[in-house]
Amino acid sequence: MSQQSKKQITEKDKNILKALCELYKEKQSGVGPSEIGQKVGRDKYDAAAYCNLSLKKLIEFNLVEKLSEGKYRPVKKE
Repeated sequence: MSQQSKKQITEKDKNILKALCELYKEKQSGVGPSEIGQKVGRDKYDAAAYCNLSLKKLIEFNLVEKLSEGKYRPVKKE
């Protein structure tokens, strides 16, 4: 059984993806994990750490794309 089939998108992951989509629409450019974390209610000191594992998982599920300089954007649906 593949590793991805054991992983599931959690409510936390969905909230992070939603926040990323909203911030990306506003900025029209990549969004950093600190900004995403603050959007979901974390303080600036732990915002990035709160998001990192979820962002990695969302990349595996092809929902998020990592850009240069540690920025992220949602994957465009065809």
